[in-house]
Order: sequence, then C-alpha cells, then structure tokens
Amino acid sequence: MEIFEAITPIDGRNYQKLTSLVPYFPESALNKYRVIVELKYLEQLARCGVVPSLTRKELDTIRYLIESFGRKDHQEIKKIEDKINHDVKAVEYYLRDRFKHNGLSRLIPYIHIGLTSEDVNNLAYSLILKEFKENVLEKSLDGLLRQIKEIAVKNKDVPLLGRTHGQPAIPTTVGKEMANYYHRLKKHQPRINSYRFEGKCNGAVGSFNAMQFVYPQIDWIKFSQDFVSSLGLAPNLYVTQILFYDNWLEFFQMINLINGILLDFSINIWQYIMLEVFVQKKAIDEVGSSTMPQKINPITFEHAEGSLQLANSYFDLFQRKLIVSRLQRDLSDSTVRRTFGNAFAYTILGWQSISRGLQKISVNKEHVREELDNHWEVLAEAVQIYLRSKKDDKAYEKLKALTQGKKITREVYSEIIKALGLDKEKKFAGLTPEKYVGLAKELVSKL
Repeated sequence: MEIFEAITPIDGRNYQKLTSLVPYFPESALNKYRVIVELKYLEQLARCGVVPSLTRKELDTIRYLIESFGRKDHQEIKKIEDKINHDVKAVEYYLRDRFKHNGLSRLIPYIHIGLTSEDVNNLAYSLILKEFKENVLEKSLDGLLRQIKEIAVKNKDVPLLGRTHGQPAIPTTVGKEMANYYHRLKKHQPRINSYRFEGKCNGAVGSFNAMQFVYPQIDWIKFSQDFVSSLGLAPNLYVTQILFYDNWLEFFQMINLINGILLDFSINIWQYIMLEVFVQKKAIDEVGSSTMPQKINPITFEHAEGSLQLANSYFDLFQRKLIVSRLQRDLSDSTVRRTFGNAFAYTILGWQSISRGLQKISVNKEHVREELDNHWEVLAEAVQIYLRSKKDDKAYEKLKALTQGKKITREVYSEIIKALGLDKEKKFAGLTPEKYVGLAKELVSKL
C-alpha cells in the first residue's frame, strides 16, 4: 500500500513502525486464524471418531493449507464474501474448494460441522491476542523496562530538586524518580506474561445442541475442553453464542493501566526537559522548528502522549461496549472487534516513541546541582524534624516563619542555623541540599 492511499496514520505514516503487528491484526490475518481454527477442529473431530480417521497424507495436506495461507488465499475468501455477504461462511466455502483440489473431497461434509460463526471467531481472536501478546507485546514491554532501569541505575546518586505542587520541595535523585516508574510498570509484567485467554466451542447458544442431537455418544463437554486447551486457551463452558468479553476486557484493562502509567511518565519527562533536568541530543539533520533554528523539541514524548491517549480511548470504548450483548448476541460487537489492531497499534507507537525519546536524553548534571544550590530552603524539613526530636514543640512554626515562600541562599541558611543554635551540631556541619536525599540511592539499588 502506498502511503498516500492510506486513510489512517496506522497504515500510512506509521506503517513501517508497525510491521510487527501485520501478522495479527489485518483482515487477512483474521482469515488465516479462522482457517487454523476450522482445520484444527476437523482434526479434533477425527480424533474423537466423528470424522473418519485421517491418513498421514491428509494430515500433511491440512498442515500445508495452514502454513501456505497467504495473500491470494485471503483475496479468494474476500471474493466469496463479497458474493454471499458472510465472512465466516466464506472461509468455509474457500476450504471446500481447497479440499476439492487437494485430495480431501471425502472430508468436505465435515467442514464447519456443528460450529457457529462465533465458535470460529472467538477462538481466532483469542489466538491472535495470545500470539501478539507473546511475540510482540511482552518483548516491547520488557525492552522498555530494561531501558528505564538502566537510566535509573546509572543516575541513582545524581541529586535532583524534587517538586510537589510544582514548587521546590525535597531533594531526591534522578535515579529514584526513574525507579518509581520502573517499579510501577514492573508489577504488571508478570500479570501480562502469565495472562491466559479463554475460548469457547459449544454451538449457537452454548449448549452443544446440534452435536449432542446427532452424536450423543460423544462427550461434547470434554471434547470442547480438550479442543480449546489444545489451542493454548482456557476453556469456558458457560457462554451464549458468544464468548463473553470479560476475559479480553480484563487484559485490555491491564494494557490501559500500563499505558496510563507511561502517559504520566511521558508528561513528567517532558516537564523535566522543560526544567532543563534533561537535555536532548542534537541530530545534525533534524529540524526542531520551521522558523526557530535553535530548538530541539521533545517530540518523541509528545508523540507518546498522543498515541497512548488514542490507544486508551479505544480500550475505554471496548470496556463500555463489549461488556453488554443483546440476549444471545448482536453484530455490533463485530464492528468494534475489528478495531483491536488500532488500540494495539497506538499502544506500540507510544511505547516506541518513549523508547526513542529515552535514547536522546541525558541528565544536565551541572544544572541540577546549580538548582539545588539555589534552594537551601529545602532543608527546612530536616531542621524542623531535628528540633522536634529535641522536644521543641514550636519547631514547625519557627521554620515556617523563617522560610515559607522564600528562596533561601547558602548564606541565609547558615544564619538560620546559627539563630536556632544548631551551628555547633555535627549533624548539620556537612548538610547540603545535594546530600539531603535520604535512601534514594539504596532504593534504586534494590530494583
């Protein structure tokens, strides 16, 4: 596809950044996974005796049909769909034709037998989500975590003026600020990695009606459990025509939360760049502004912010819409499901933007030390807590009177210490804003 033909930035401007999603979210991928489900189901029917035993040659042919599925196969399915106006039935008719021309004619009556469209669709989508999670999402999150941790460890003892409500507050370290985000994200990694998607295969209203009527000798509950499990999915027996979306929505909620944390991260890094805590590397050929040649804009973090907000708007929609289905089902869910790729595309774009941005920034150590040296009032906490420990019940009020709303220099701080009678105390002899960082370094070391 040429970029100028694309309707959305996903398939146009950003296509080359999103090639890892191509095996999972285009319509062609959905049809491939539908073919996989149909043929794996046929094999399972043969194992339980509904379908006559498959020969080695027939099994090899079935595997070939799965492995060789490509653009031409998808186009053939779309031609059939255009004629009959049903996407899953088009897959069945496509397979009938392939069976006829590949020595599998005797098996044609068994294609899609006992299945409803949603038996195929839910399993196809669950497989797509499962394999995308394993092959793309987990690796992307792991790479981002390693990147954030590396910056945290590298800067674990670089002092930083901490801010609360945007105002100079208490010193911390650059590493500790990065460690906070690493820890927030890391907690979700095992939940993502171990997440198991569900699947259902039990007919038009979820009760095995047709197959139980025709083949009562088969244990269809066990059949369904075995088949769904063989696909690497968790069987769910208690459904209607559709697999309830609770399982997928729980996964989407986890990604939504991760994106929210990274949105917060992107905004804060942007602010640190604005405050000159971080400086950005110059790229000789890049232009920061069409009229202001001096600028290096933090566009990667701005791109991340927009992408993650777009991704979460989709996930929010999924949670509102897919939790409800009219009686046994309605088709509005099908329209919404086809945008799963949009949500994950913007998620990956956001993660990629953050990763690129982190490669371009470094700590402005001279600036952060200079900034701390200009704000000795941040030691007011240490002084008043020390006085409290010495039974001074007016400690807070004394420091408030001396420091509130004031920018205190080193010299003024020394005068305050002397006025409070603390100039002879060893504890205050070497105390500076740079050194008042608590256990920030130790906390980073525990990551």
